[in-house]
Amino acid sequence: MVPAGPICANVSSFDIDRRGLERAHGVDAMEISGQEAETVRQGQSEARQPLYLAVYDSLRDEIQVGKWKVGASLPSEADLSDRFRVSRITTRHALRLLEADGYIRKAQSRRPVVMASAPARREGWFMESMADIVEMVGDARLDIRSWRQERSAPDARDFGLPLATRLHCLRGILSRNGRPYARSIIYFPPQIGARLSRGAFDDAVVFRVLQRLLGIHIEDVQLTVWSELASEEDARDLRCEVGSALLATQLQYRDENASLIEIAYSRALASEAKLSTRLVTSARVP
Repeated sequence: MVPAGPICANVSSFDIDRRGLERAHGVDAMEISGQEAETVRQGQSEARQPLYLAVYDSLRDEIQVGKWKVGASLPSEADLSDRFRVSRITTRHALRLLEADGYIRKAQSRRPVVMASAPARREGWFMESMADIVEMVGDARLDIRSWRQERSAPDARDFGLPLATRLHCLRGILSRNGRPYARSIIYFPPQIGARLSRGAFDDAVVFRVLQRLLGIHIEDVQLTVWSELASEEDARDLRCEVGSALLATQLQYRDENASLIEIAYSRALASEAKLSTRLVTSARVP
């Protein structure tokens, strides 16, 4: 089902943000040569894993190997926080992920109960963490169509730059098993794009390129989803009819300084795309 309007989401919060298709189509482009791109820094380590994911991974592994049997209760949030030396908020986030995956059931004022030793089946693209984005792309192949400078006023504005600024833009096709399923258009601000080259994009999960080569830690991701009809360019690249329903997404990546460092668009056939997420609500007031 294609959404009737745009939906904008972070990991656990939602707001509405209307975006036009025009921002996904830069104009007045200029090719970037290898000589114009700075040499990419090598040997950077992977960005650190968020604490809540470390807690989640540890508890999930313990459930899977049978340390905590189905029907057993996990320790309290306070005890888990002491064990992992993290805040209650971090522990609560990890438990919410375990509950979303079907491992446990939480109830107010009670310890979490183990419900299964394997994750529940999840349909569609379930987006709740950076790991879910990686899983969504999976074994896809990114075929690069162009790496050049383009003008895109809405994206320049989001980067906090003059509207006429030329942004570094990567355009490509995502395919799986030899079949294209999404167009990818990604913008970078000049201070990021100038440090990259076309050859740097050897990973379909592009934000991992920034982590690996530039040492950038992604701290926040905002997702916007809306519906569109396929243009002639979409029809050519996705092998569909002009006017076919598309699911369009925008991901805005920010670093630990809250600086916007990447704006990524995808345009996928709605018949093959289904996006799922989860609303996290606060505890009910008695």
